[in-house]
Amino acid sequence: MNNQTISGETTLTDNVPSPGIPESVGTGYTANWRTYISGIDPDPNYIRAFNIPMEDIASLADFTKCTSVRAYLGMANSTDVSTLKLVLVPVDANNLDVLSTEVPDGSGGFVEQSSIYDFSTPCPQLCDIDSPLFED
Repeated sequence: MNNQTISGETTLTDNVPSPGIPESVGTGYTANWRTYISGIDPDPNYIRAFNIPMEDIASLADFTKCTSVRAYLGMANSTDVSTLKLVLVPVDANNLDVLSTEVPDGSGGFVEQSSIYDFSTPCPQLCDIDSPLFED
């Protein structure tokens, strides 16, 4: 079993992540998903997770006036559950999706750019099959 933890010495000035949920809660949630989806799709290759690069999370963090990120479930092909997508969008203080933002166009003006992101890789394409969150 791969039970990685991040440890090391920290000081008051270090950026320490906020505490997550207990492993037992996470494994319970993921076990419930596997139970639910296996009743719909008995193929054991159904999507179990999404891998999201930290670089992409940092891109969302650039929306400093936003208070959260909303994740939508979608599918590239409406008849193929293996094409499940996780679509992320920044959310403002009024709980509204921020669908676009103005960015410099390189010539002194601005151009509107989408702030809707699909940068996740579904698992089983990229998985930690030894994780207790993955196992049956």
